[in-house]
Amino acid sequence: MLNGIDANYIPLIGAQGLKWRDRGGREIQNLLAYFREKGASCFRLRVWYGDDGPFRLPYALELAREAASAGYLLHPVIFLSEGWADLYKQPAPRGWEQLDVDARSRLAAEFASRVARALGELVGRCAYFQVGNEIDYGICGVFARDKKKRRSVDWLRRRVWPLEAKILKAAFNALRDATSKPLSVHLGRWFDTSFVRAFLDSMEGSGLEYDVLSFSFYPTHTGAPLSRLEELRDAAAERGVSLAIAEYAYPSRRVSGQFWFMNNPSPGYPMTLEGQARWLKDFLLHCRKLGVYAAFYWSPELYLTKSGAKRWGVASPPGVPLDFGWGPMSLFRENGAAKPAVNSLAYGC
Repeated sequence: MLNGIDANYIPLIGAQGLKWRDRGGREIQNLLAYFREKGASCFRLRVWYGDDGPFRLPYALELAREAASAGYLLHPVIFLSEGWADLYKQPAPRGWEQLDVDARSRLAAEFASRVARALGELVGRCAYFQVGNEIDYGICGVFARDKKKRRSVDWLRRRVWPLEAKILKAAFNALRDATSKPLSVHLGRWFDTSFVRAFLDSMEGSGLEYDVLSFSFYPTHTGAPLSRLEELRDAAAERGVSLAIAEYAYPSRRVSGQFWFMNNPSPGYPMTLEGQARWLKDFLLHCRKLGVYAAFYWSPELYLTKSGAKRWGVASPPGVPLDFGWGPMSLFRENGAAKPAVNSLAYGC
């Protein structure tokens, strides 16, 4: 299994002079190397459209080089947006909004090809590629903005998914021209397998071919047990593709801020430091048992919060969402000290 991390904030936090410390209290000199020693083997690389700023191509390329030097395989995720695109929003890059789907598809293909070319020799260290992030309700500005319409599979089948498939196919074809690496689609509605099947039926009916079916998996959204992974395994097996967990995390205490709704503990795993460590251990062991292809802990490095920034007297790093309230999900406390769960990463090896 590719035992992965999505730790794209490392350069932004480090640039503020903030530090991470290991379980013994020693300052961590190279956090990528530290996670590698703990068992992480693959780095999920965020690539936003554009040439300047966090997560855009130059930033991503530099981080890719650093991760490869630390011994990681790479998993590039090509966002067809200039910023966050997820289950609740899928904005097109500026200048694309007024274009029709054919034009957006051509630009999506050009960007995917550009990313692959820019990676150069690093393509050899790429495990697989992904286009889009949590694309259940659309991509690249083709999106169900109305919540009621998101609940209507029939409406999505008619108005969104065929157009979305066209954009994805163009980007996938460009990547296939550039590399033979596997390609992935990523869904965020992991808790609704009937919806997942409807989405995949539509994509495949439109001729989209993919190799890896990826999901976000945040169990404290619903209080899901680890056994829910078996439903996701079955969904991938039905299509003859591999299963990956594109994003996951578990909190060590109650969550507030943007993720206030992730406060339903999985059965048997309290939201404590010890509960987080046990859940992560058992999650990785369960993934390996089920034959999961890859799993990525999302933002294990992101311990800084608004209160923490004020306490340490530092400015908010550009591009770091301090209002996320992600501290409970991080593998580090607000003072930068490693939590016990960081040692659980070894069970993904």
